[in-house]
Amino acid sequence: MSSEFKKTNKNKAACVSSRLKTIKMANWAELPKDLIDLIAKRVKAIEDFVAFGSVCNSWRSSAIKVNFDSLSPQLPLLMLADKGDDYREFYSLSKKKVSCVYLPEVKERQCHPTEGWICTVEFDTTEMTLLHPFTPVDTKLPLEKQLWD
Repeated sequence: MSSEFKKTNKNKAACVSSRLKTIKMANWAELPKDLIDLIAKRVKAIEDFVAFGSVCNSWRSSAIKVNFDSLSPQLPLLMLADKGDDYREFYSLSKKKVSCVYLPEVKERQCHPTEGWICTVEFDTTEMTLLHPFTPVDTKLPLEKQLWD
């Protein structure tokens, strides 16, 4: 190879490298809230909506019920057995795949799914909690003996 060819390629590589350093990657968290809301409203499958909410905090704040078309036909997600860690697996009948969801609130608790919520029961104390698996919403329920007092 000629020395001129080597110089030209070296200069091109330096130029490309220099350009790459100046290109900034898009920061998805900095998109305007109204745009994120519009994107959220176009997501149709519940498992995609859950993935949408896990992108970052600003996207999670748009992954709320009013932005999800709950009338869109959905196949249920099946919650799989506890593996003793902070994650629960859900099987999507529509996508035929398993997704892991970070749910430390259900670790070592009995779980009873009901209408999109999970009723968890602590083994030792029988304390019950109603938990929405895809939002930070949970509600402590009264103990059974308190209901009759």
